[in-house]
Amino acid sequence: MRDIALILHVAAGALAVLFGPLAIVLTLRKRGLNWAGEVYHWAIALVCITALVMVPYDWARLWFFWPISIASYLFVYLGQRAAEAPGGLWYRGVLRGYGGGWIALWTAIVVVSLPHQPWSWLVPIVLGSAIIEYLCFRPMPAWTQS
Repeated sequence: MRDIALILHVAAGALAVLFGPLAIVLTLRKRGLNWAGEVYHWAIALVCITALVMVPYDWARLWFFWPISIASYLFVYLGQRAAEAPGGLWYRGVLRGYGGGWIALWTAIVVVSLPHQPWSWLVPIVLGSAIIEYLCFRPMPAWTQS
């Protein structure tokens, strides 16, 4: 079961890494939910579910991935809900939701890839959050027009 979950986890993670930026760009450009956002949402959902399946196999070392997985999915869910009902400051929900999920994904990749560099997880969080907040407070004019 663990091996199947790991294969699905890696495949869904690769798909999410590719579709995250595409989902953000297309959702903001089209001003609503679209196929790229749906693919991204379900890829992140699969990443999170498979992480929840794998954690008990090495609980002592991986327990913290449970809350991270749940929070990551909730970020993307927030982006999905914001994309379904554009209006007002909807673009902030998309940026913070989809973007936050993408940051969490990259943070997990860095943590797993560089386990002996405890500071490394700060790089995607700080850099990604700064870009998202910049875009939230300096949106493109097309995102705010009715």
